Amino acid sequence: MTNPHRTTVLAMLKLCDLIVVVSAFMLAVCVSSNQTSWLSVLEVRIELRNVIFILIYLGYCHVILQSFGLYQSYRLSPSSREWRDLGTAVLMLALPPLLLGTPLHFQFATSAFLTAFVAFGLCGLGIERRLLRALARLMRRHGQNLRNAIIVGNGDAALEMASRLAQRADLGYHVVELIESDGQMEIAANNGGGTHAVVGRIAEIIASRPVDEVFVGLPLDVGQSLIRSIVSLCEEQGITVRLVSTVVDPAFAKAQVDEVDGHPVITIFTGPPDSLPLAVKRVIDLTVSLITLIALAPLFALVAIAIKVDSDGPIFFVQERVGFNRRRFKAYKFRTMIEDAERQQQVLEALNEAEGPIFKIRQDPRVTRAGTWLRRLSFDELPQLINVIRGDMSLVGPRPLPLRDVSRIDVIAHKRRFSVKPGITCIWQVNGREPRFEDWIKADMDYIDNWSLGLDVKIILKTIPAVLSGRGAY
Repeated sequence: MTNPHRTTVLAMLKLCDLIVVVSAFMLAVCVSSNQTSWLSVLEVRIELRNVIFILIYLGYCHVILQSFGLYQSYRLSPSSREWRDLGTAVLMLALPPLLLGTPLHFQFATSAFLTAFVAFGLCGLGIERRLLRALARLMRRHGQNLRNAIIVGNGDAALEMASRLAQRADLGYHVVELIESDGQMEIAANNGGGTHAVVGRIAEIIASRPVDEVFVGLPLDVGQSLIRSIVSLCEEQGITVRLVSTVVDPAFAKAQVDEVDGHPVITIFTGPPDSLPLAVKRVIDLTVSLITLIALAPLFALVAIAIKVDSDGPIFFVQERVGFNRRRFKAYKFRTMIEDAERQQQVLEALNEAEGPIFKIRQDPRVTRAGTWLRRLSFDELPQLINVIRGDMSLVGPRPLPLRDVSRIDVIAHKRRFSVKPGITCIWQVNGREPRFEDWIKADMDYIDNWSLGLDVKIILKTIPAVLSGRGAY
């Protein structure tokens, strides 16, 4: 039986999506063609060709938004997943004007239009969906647009799931029955042999009233047979099954469900998931790095001259470092030490002032005169912008460690810092760069667990005064 409230909300969402897409289209035309008002856009001559294109395009928009799952339920999904789906769908919506602009002689189909359309479309659809979701949550709190759910689980786990769904009225679930089971395949005597008692009870409930979803929280080691039976029953009835994973109990990892050729795969990870914000981070990395390298080219030339005049050796110091997922890469820096500095480090190990596996000396005798100033201003790090462009590093992330330091990390949990790309700057640097490895690692873990684009921007803004003050730089 179809839920009338959900049907109404879904119809409203589809209509609003098309209105937003049309508005974004017209606004992009207005902006890219230097029109001063909406009326000037509406004054464009209406031709049958344009009308046919618009009608077909609206149908195409609906198909694209539908095919990317944007009308499925996101009530239990992270917002990043919807933004990722929206971003991909909007890029697909930009294809027809891009491909048909020249053959159909659409003068508005310029690169400026496409850029503006993608920006307006993504922002418009994102804001519209946030507003409609707020409205949907309000409706659920008032007992409308609810989903009937059955919970199957053993003891405390099942009770906890039922309690959570009851406390989160905004999720809109009504638990019609809680069926306790430990996952063992006891056969119900009254079910004719071969039918599990739990499956029989679920079938009875489905036959007597509408059921939208079944939550299953059973240990996979003993409950696989029962889980398969429940999934099979619900597949036949078109009912959604949600498996509450009891495989592991992660302390800080996140989980999501992916697919491999249609087969569900539970993915457990600690770093940020692949998402639209992570793609935006990469775009920011490339844009800022390219602009900075071009703008600072004269400074690079002066630094190169200073290094060559001050001491013998190459301009750049190239060292193998450990990056994302422990992959090695060559990191570039301006040379700040004498030419054979790495060979001399073994002699200086006893003077190490840093705790843990890292090596730092405040008055390092290997540092050249030019190197002292480059380190104080952090200019020696600027060539790592090349690493950012190559994809080895990011602007913000845990600092990349040399092989010597990585080999001395004796706490396995500390190696979680390799679950994200290393960066030119990080929380540790903006907080003073004190040589306590435990504090450094704690800052890296906080960054990984709380990553967002806003946090990256905050760190970049804090890096500027930290660099100018020279605090902790040696």
